[in-house]
Amino acid sequence: MKAIYIQRHGAIGDLTVRDVAVPSIGAGEVLVCVEASGINPSDVVSVEGRFPDSVLPRIVGRDFAGTVVQGPRDLVGMEVWGTGGDLGVSRNGTHAEYVAIPQGAVARRPKNLSAEEASAVGVPFVTAFSATVSLGSMKRGDWVIVSGAAGAVGQAAIQIAHAKGAHVVALVKNATQSWVSRSAEATAESERGNLEAVVREVTNGKGADLALNGLGGSVFGSIQNALAIGGRHVLYSAARGRESTLDILSFYKKQSVLLGLDTQKFDATYCAGILNELAPLFESGALKPPAISERYDLSEVAKAYGRVAAGGSGKVVFVMRAAETDRAELVEAKSQSITSRK
Repeated sequence: MKAIYIQRHGAIGDLTVRDVAVPSIGAGEVLVCVEASGINPSDVVSVEGRFPDSVLPRIVGRDFAGTVVQGPRDLVGMEVWGTGGDLGVSRNGTHAEYVAIPQGAVARRPKNLSAEEASAVGVPFVTAFSATVSLGSMKRGDWVIVSGAAGAVGQAAIQIAHAKGAHVVALVKNATQSWVSRSAEATAESERGNLEAVVREVTNGKGADLALNGLGGSVFGSIQNALAIGGRHVLYSAARGRESTLDILSFYKKQSVLLGLDTQKFDATYCAGILNELAPLFESGALKPPAISERYDLSEVAKAYGRVAAGGSGKVVFVMRAAETDRAELVEAKSQSITSRK
């Protein structure tokens, strides 16, 4: 099979597609024929070797959508989607034509999503759901600050907040990202330093109940100042600064809560549980998948990874070129093999 297989960490410009063996599944695993796989900034980090628990050699990639082609009879043929902090880091990942995952990581993908759309959901929506619902304890009627609101995680968080009946103040860099205001009750700009003023105005002076910080130190202080008494501050990235000054007196007087989130700690089985909670929201239309800006073949890996590293709006995905007949034949062959052993 074709795969993005690395033997050492290094520059993304050196990535190439390789021919490797189709994975042999072990006890309690299934084999998925990958139809599409999303590329995330964390995949760039992974290739460059900035995850301390990564193994070599390995196939990289976290997100995927495809079809189960080997495993228990009731799972073979199921259209699935998935993600996991272990995929592409501590075990072989999804930027390949096939991937082996635990049976517990099997999650049926929503019928109204194409494989490409489903492959772009994983990291952004698992992060957003974890930050808002699982860790942030978001409630109906809460005011939520979403930093990095123009990004994939930010857009996912805004959708989830609306689906759960919360109100959003989007924090963007400047007026060039003002389009975000169409999906939020209010918009603040970090370059103008007006977050607290905007939040206080729309909340009648109370402040925000919850804040998602996907930037780090550059907005840490302004977010703290904009929180209400008892406000929760969920920090899931330090991309724009690892350090910030904290006014301890103000922190405890406001009874603030600071929470750290690292979804790279969530394996594929754990993430499948989150995707199963999100699936009905996608099927009902309450949530929409991220917009896909560019599609690449695995052979274009250096270009595809370079596009993600450069930033920009929209998701980038690999689309696998395996023929539908090949996939159907493999499903049938594996089904017959499993049946014959019963």
